Amino acid sequence: PPAFKNKPMKKTFIAFLILSCLVNPIQIQSQDFYTIDKIQEIKIYFSQPNWRQLLNTAAASSTEPFTIAKKISINGIVFDSVGTKFKGNSTYKASNVKNPWHIELDHVKNQNYQGYKDIKLANVFADPTFIREALSYELMQPYTDLPRANFAKVWVNDTVMGLYTNTEAITKTFCKKHFYSSDNNVLVKCTPPNLMVGGSASSLIYLDADSSSYYKSYEMKSDFGWQQFIELCYALNNAPDQIEKILDVDRTLWMLAFNILFVNLDSYTGGFTQNYYLWQDDNRQFDPIIWDLNMSFGSFTNVASNTGGGPGISGVGADSMSLARLYPYTHENSVSKPLISKLLANPRYRKMFRAHLLTMTQETFKTNKYLNRAIEMQSIIDPYVKEDVNKFFSYDQFKSNLYYGTTGGQGGGGQGGGTAGVVSLMKNRINYLDTLADMKLAAPIISNVNSQSGYINDTAWIKSTVSGHSSNGVLLGYRLKNTDFFTRVVMYDDGKHHDGNANDGLFAYGLKIVNPTIQYYIWAENTNAGAFSPARSEHEYYAIHAITAASDVVVNELMASNSKTAKDPNGQYDDWIELFNKSNQSIDLSGWYISDDPDKHAKWKFPKGTAIAAQGYLIVWADEDSSQNTATSFHSNFKLSASGESVILSKPDTSLADQIVFGAQKTDMTFARIPNG
Repeated sequence: PPAFKNKPMKKTFIAFLILSCLVNPIQIQSQDFYTIDKIQEIKIYFSQPNWRQLLNTAAASSTEPFTIAKKISINGIVFDSVGTKFKGNSTYKASNVKNPWHIELDHVKNQNYQGYKDIKLANVFADPTFIREALSYELMQPYTDLPRANFAKVWVNDTVMGLYTNTEAITKTFCKKHFYSSDNNVLVKCTPPNLMVGGSASSLIYLDADSSSYYKSYEMKSDFGWQQFIELCYALNNAPDQIEKILDVDRTLWMLAFNILFVNLDSYTGGFTQNYYLWQDDNRQFDPIIWDLNMSFGSFTNVASNTGGGPGISGVGADSMSLARLYPYTHENSVSKPLISKLLANPRYRKMFRAHLLTMTQETFKTNKYLNRAIEMQSIIDPYVKEDVNKFFSYDQFKSNLYYGTTGGQGGGGQGGGTAGVVSLMKNRINYLDTLADMKLAAPIISNVNSQSGYINDTAWIKSTVSGHSSNGVLLGYRLKNTDFFTRVVMYDDGKHHDGNANDGLFAYGLKIVNPTIQYYIWAENTNAGAFSPARSEHEYYAIHAITAASDVVVNELMASNSKTAKDPNGQYDDWIELFNKSNQSIDLSGWYISDDPDKHAKWKFPKGTAIAAQGYLIVWADEDSSQNTATSFHSNFKLSASGESVILSKPDTSLADQIVFGAQKTDMTFARIPNG
């Protein structure tokens, strides 16, 4: 099936009728607070001359209260009365000039910058290259939902503190956006609240039914949720065969594969067993979210409890081959890490973990994607690093550590002994993985994936050619909307289900079209290995769009990330949707609706008297600000997501007139019908 891609100077045709399309709902870099090619400027002003003492005192407190800054300027936009505090475990020290920050714009007043209220700034404590964190987040974007990160130059009372990593905070707002959830769900931070003073690992071991038993290891970020969280721990440890009912296993496998491939050991996989979040979505499944990647690419060397049959790691110095030879199934037998041992004990999950590991290896490292992006990032920040007098490494180490190991500084996860070079580490790592017999096992080959759409209540037949599979080893994973989880069913090759002749390698499965969109992927396995199509499943998937009733008015073009292309009448660069009237007569849109929710067509209503001229166009600004509506300027009560969603146009009786389903969008590029209409 064709993949929809956004290309400069060319609009993308939206095909509905015959072929399925490839959809990847990743949150890509956009021209906003987290764009990678612009250094953010953050200036903090305190009226208290002893501001540093106040923040250090707060950091030493068990409650860690915020200190109120008089004002903060973000790229020239000023906010007053803002909450600030130092953050971090090993990265914070009272003696540091350059400490990490947590800034709450809405701590006192209801204010935000481009919708962001929490700002997390890391001081690049253990990374000579400065880019480990931002690079890791970006490289992982195609495979799962996680924050974005870039760089910010920070001042306090007009004194430069230096260059920081600026990472998107994991909040209820973040989770609601990425997991299509309500915001009244459970959010758990799986990092011990007091790691350095008696905290214990966030291992998901079931302790007992008393929530207080978990307080040293986890931090509940929602108003409730201990019971639900304890149920997860119980199921993982005592009923792992039922775990998919309460845990998104696929996202978990992507996280674990990332940790082991990128040698990201300040994580669940490492000695402290921490640095991830769990969000329970509307399906009551917990979704893991990776956090705190400043020590990926081997900057942290503590593996601990290595019972997986691989080599032990101790006293690791710069560029040690022990890091490169980290066994991919480390902790597979460890009772202290059930998220690894329980999942890898399931033969299918183990094959899926291996498939994800190989996909990232091929796409990220064997193509040198990681190195090309690292070079580009370092070129962006080079002058800022050079002038940063408070950095923890030298400028020469900044340049050299991308390739070679360094000594001194804060490397080794706070243990000293140096920091491995990114390129030398990963070249040795990929070479090592290529020598492992398990990585060479032949997986099934999936090809010619296709599907034919139809009208609502028709049957859509999904077909694919598969070779190298075992009996009942070809599965279709499908769901009707983003809020569902994927259901897997066995596909047919019996000659009775639109699949050609029996046992000819052509597999098929029919799904009744009961929703405007069906999302799906294919999984095939044999005794030793498995494969996905698309390879980035379940984060990426194919989609079938139902044929809808013809309408003279269609959604013709949209922009879901607008930074400089078109201003609304109020001078703001908002998302926008363009309608087009294909007919030769004016059409009255009074009472029609436009929405971004397939389950709620009547989300925003066109006011009485709205008309679209024959062969004419009409713009709706998707800015979530209906207060700006005028007789000639229309502003909906929703925004578009650059990570992909739907736009639904409905008639006054809420019957569907037109629907567009789009994937990830690039900033200042439109998604459009060509030719118009």
